[in-house]
Amino acid sequence: MIKRIRQKMVVFDLDGTLIDTAPDLFYSANEVIKDIIKVDIDYEVSKKFIGWGGEYFIKRNLKQNNINLSQEKIDNLIKKFLVIYEDNISKRSKLYPGVAEIINELKQRNFILNICSNKPEKLAKLILTDFSIIQHFDQVIGGDTLSQCKPNPLPLLKLMNDHNIKPKDTIMIGDTTTDILTAKNCNIRSICVDFGYFNEKIDGVDPDYWVSDYNRVIEIINEVF
Repeated sequence: MIKRIRQKMVVFDLDGTLIDTAPDLFYSANEVIKDIIKVDIDYEVSKKFIGWGGEYFIKRNLKQNNINLSQEKIDNLIKKFLVIYEDNISKRSKLYPGVAEIINELKQRNFILNICSNKPEKLAKLILTDFSIIQHFDQVIGGDTLSQCKPNPLPLLKLMNDHNIKPKDTIMIGDTTTDILTAKNCNIRSICVDFGYFNEKIDGVDPDYWVSDYNRVIEIINEVF
C-alpha cells in the first residue's frame, strides 16, 4: 500500500512578519495628517497600530494626538492615505532577514504557503510583487478579500478548506495579537516573531512559540511536522 503524505501549510502574516512596512506606512500617514496635528506622529507608537487595517491605523494615530474628527473627514483621510501609500508602498520597506531563505526552503519541501493579512488585497499583492516573492504563495487573502478579516477565523478557515488541510497540519506565523487570536480561533499552532509590531498583550492569548529569527522558525516547523 502506498502511504499518502499529508500536505502541510504555513500561513504568513505580511506587515511586521515578512516585510518591515512601517517606514512607508508611517510616511504616508504623516503626509495625510501633518496639516491637522502640525507635528510628526511618533514612529515607535505608530508601529503598534499596524495589523488591524488602514482605518484603525489612521484612527489610532489621530486619537494618540487628541484629534477628534467626523467620520466623513476620517473616511476622506483614509482614502488619501491609501492613495499615498500605494505610491510609496515599497520605497522604504524591506524584507526581514531570512525571509527569502525560509520561503525557498519550504517551497522546496512542498509546503503550501499562503498570506493572510489585514492589508487590502490589492496592496498586499503589490508589495509582494515589488519584492519578487508573490509567486511562492498559492493565495493572498487581504483584509477586504472576504466579509470578515483577522482575528475572525474566516480567512484561515477558507485557506484550510480550499487546500483541504486540517488544523493540525497548519501553522500561522505573525507578529501581533491579531495573528495569535486568528490562529487560536481556528485551533491551529502559532509562531509570533518578536521583531515586528506586537501591539498589546491580552491575558490568555499567547502564541505557541516566540521567535527572534527565521532560523528558529525552521527548527520549530521541523519539530512540529
